[in-house]
Amino acid sequence: MPKLNIAVVGGGNSGEFDISIRSSKRVASLLDPLKYNVYLIVIKGNNWEYINEKGRHYKINIQDFSLNIEGEQIVFDLVFNAIHGTPGEDGKIQGYFEMLGIRHTSCNSITSALTFDKYFCNKVVSSFGVKTSPSVHLFRDKRISIEEIVKVLKLPVFVKPSCGGSSVGMSKVTHCNDLKPAIELAFQHDREVLIEEFIPGREITCGVYSERGKSKALPLMEIVSKKEFFDYEAKYDPQLAEEILPAPIEENLAERCCSISEMLYSSLGCRGVVRFDYILSNSEFWFLEVNTVPGMTAASIVPKMAIKAGFELGKFYDLLIEEALRD
Repeated sequence: MPKLNIAVVGGGNSGEFDISIRSSKRVASLLDPLKYNVYLIVIKGNNWEYINEKGRHYKINIQDFSLNIEGEQIVFDLVFNAIHGTPGEDGKIQGYFEMLGIRHTSCNSITSALTFDKYFCNKVVSSFGVKTSPSVHLFRDKRISIEEIVKVLKLPVFVKPSCGGSSVGMSKVTHCNDLKPAIELAFQHDREVLIEEFIPGREITCGVYSERGKSKALPLMEIVSKKEFFDYEAKYDPQLAEEILPAPIEENLAERCCSISEMLYSSLGCRGVVRFDYILSNSEFWFLEVNTVPGMTAASIVPKMAIKAGFELGKFYDLLIEEALRD
């Protein structure tokens, strides 16, 4: 059987660029060279290029996402998407690949766009009977009243860009006077801001993937941040957070979390591997967000979950590729 041409794309146009590059390099290094010709593609703005092992750069033809290397035309059988944030997680690049008829490992364009916007995603998730925190949705060009916000929501609150990841631009606010600067910080990263009431409890995260069309949960992890919350710094500095795998919670609660996550995976139309984050408070799971292109670095959560589940990571990525080719 001839080897498949796999493009592993990383980078993007958000504050998660560096993490995405690390994710894409990690995935590319673990794909089986006997099965795949692997091309590591870096995307940033309008600059899309393949960088080979000798450091040579080759431009991607954006018209059809092909590659010309010394006169040889390379077309791709599949794209392994490792771009966190825009355009890899918000539906833009998914729509591009779908128009070209190129299969990829992430959710489709509609699911990606919906889940990337935390406000609208919360509305849909709550319609499935899953708890979400009371919130206020702000737009940059609309009048903002701090007084009205504190009438609707109880402090403390989290202020975050509505579309974004890795907790970039996110703040925990416990005093009314700190609300305005937190909103201004969030608006530096997005035109929409979501303010959510703080739910006290334990942070539990659940990875879900698909095998032969059936959603399957990975072992749960509990995250205990040594900072005030699990922010960008804590997510990528092992000294600032404790990751407990599997999560030390009662079996019935673990089963319920897995069941909720598998239901959301199917109901939202997810594909590939995604990660659902919750707060466990008084035996109830409160939905925080879904990451449809979770990190794949050596320090990232989902690869650790897959290993705990008994996978070799290369075999796990094989499975994601096979599932994408089946769709």
